[in-house]
Amino acid sequence: MPPPLGRPANRVGRMFRVMPPIMALLLSGCLGAWRSGTNDAAGGGIDTRPQGPAFQNVRVSGDGATLGPSRGDGRFEIGFPTGDGKPSAVFTFAQTDINDRLGVAVDIANSGRQPVRVFADLNLDTWVRGYVTVPPGRTRTIYVFARRMKLAAADAAEFPGMHGIPGGKMSLWAGIEEPITASSLKVFMVMPRSAATIQVGNIRPFGTSKAPDIAGFFPFIDRYGQHNRKDWPGKTHSDADLSASIQLENRDLAVHPGPAGLDQYGGWAAGPQMGATGHFRVQKFQGKWWLVDPEGRLFWSDGIDCVEFSETFTLTAGRERFYADPAPGGDFLGRNLQEKYGADWRARVSDRILVRLKSWGINTLGSWTDPSFIQMRKMPYTLYVSSGERRSPIDPDSPAWAEGMRRRLTAAAAKAKDDPWCIGYFVDNEIHASLEPDWFERCYRQVSAVGKEVMPNKLYLGSRLDYHDWPDVPESRKDIVRIAAKYCDVVSFNFYKFTLDDVALPDGVDKPAIVGEFHMGALDRGKFHTGLRSVFNQNQRAEAYRYYVTSALCNPAIVGAHWFQLYDESTTGRLDGENYQIGFLDICDTPYVETTAAARDMGYKIYAIRNGSN
Repeated sequence: MPPPLGRPANRVGRMFRVMPPIMALLLSGCLGAWRSGTNDAAGGGIDTRPQGPAFQNVRVSGDGATLGPSRGDGRFEIGFPTGDGKPSAVFTFAQTDINDRLGVAVDIANSGRQPVRVFADLNLDTWVRGYVTVPPGRTRTIYVFARRMKLAAADAAEFPGMHGIPGGKMSLWAGIEEPITASSLKVFMVMPRSAATIQVGNIRPFGTSKAPDIAGFFPFIDRYGQHNRKDWPGKTHSDADLSASIQLENRDLAVHPGPAGLDQYGGWAAGPQMGATGHFRVQKFQGKWWLVDPEGRLFWSDGIDCVEFSETFTLTAGRERFYADPAPGGDFLGRNLQEKYGADWRARVSDRILVRLKSWGINTLGSWTDPSFIQMRKMPYTLYVSSGERRSPIDPDSPAWAEGMRRRLTAAAAKAKDDPWCIGYFVDNEIHASLEPDWFERCYRQVSAVGKEVMPNKLYLGSRLDYHDWPDVPESRKDIVRIAAKYCDVVSFNFYKFTLDDVALPDGVDKPAIVGEFHMGALDRGKFHTGLRSVFNQNQRAEAYRYYVTSALCNPAIVGAHWFQLYDESTTGRLDGENYQIGFLDICDTPYVETTAAARDMGYKIYAIRNGSN
């Protein structure tokens, strides 16, 4: 998927819900944590009008789900059995033009006694997916946001360099061909924990995604880098708002200083004492894989990628009409931070970010973090190392590649091999040079050998395989995972999914795994693209975060999960066009309070949930 997920082609530097108390989590394990989440898709600033008309002559077929008797009210009764897999029902209807609609909605009624989490894929496309959690006896709506593989030529000409544009049209390398039509909706559950019965009805298009009338529309970006045609909670309207947000957040940080019962590395000080080596290592304990920190405490890596200030640069040259007051070099974040904190903003914000991360319960600096944060030696980190030159192919049969790979790993080792704060190193990301298992074996074998030589005490974390449709992948991909497990200390994946409930390593593989990237985003805070997984609003985004991290904590193989990324991407697109609402912080350095509250819900209870998992 060009370019690699979440990174530009050229690296440019790179409301609140109460969770069950800890004791309840210990008693009920993962099921209790899973049940705690609900989602109400009402509100949130997204205009779903118009809704309908409903698709007519709908037909349904079951694939693992059972079909109930016909109903006279237009709804279909669907039963889901307990078990593994993803039992589903597929609803088909006449192909319908939805090119100027936001997507497709469907109502789900839960007639059971337990909450259900139901997913829906439009046109059987796994990248055009939505979900909803429905409490017992209630009805909720799944909103599936359409994504097209490519913007129409006219839209791309008016808004060049943007993957999502005003109005709601979003492009993604894996999506529906334009013009978008709808012909089916797959409704399913993932590994149902108990049998469930739902009623599905009123399948319909919703909203409008027409590009705005350009007459009088430009400029549409204010001096802070925000969309100037909308308002939303937390939007910055003035310099005074920037200053006021500091004091507001200071009070929040004072109330939430961070989790208790941890050692200096964020390990579980109140938990069992394991063997201390002065470095991070892995160990299986009571049936679950763990990281073990330098002091010998169990550690689960709850991280954020791209802790730095360069992912928000945008192009202004050639797009001057976009901006009321363009920032020098397209660096709206840098200008906002200088206005907010003063000329020495970089040092002040760097200190503040580490305070924030601890307050949010985050314990790991993920890949592409600015070295200045690493050098502060206040939080464990993972390194990212590229095995080759930018744009040069990875070639495990090339002596030049092998020499370059050794040189880069040796340079990384000079700084990290004796650093107790370094968990380990990823080498490359989402490799697409080959799909052949033998090719991967030659690559992993060489990287592992050099890594063990130059950084013997650091964990080789693999190459972050982008297997987002796991476990529904060809056997050759499972063979690649088997090979990764043979040479890596920890097998890594980028899993842009809503849940890891169905993630298990291939038969015969007993190794720890780590998630290098995941995120979700919404369109309710002035951004034009949700990112790789779409949710309805910030409340559902927070719930999706809780759900994902809980599913990771409940998976005995997974030893960590890292959110991508700290700050939102630019409203008008970073240098490759991505303009996703995927940050914990927006372009004005304002936290998304729903997401940070969800992070605290998880981060303050990581070890209680992990230890209590079934």
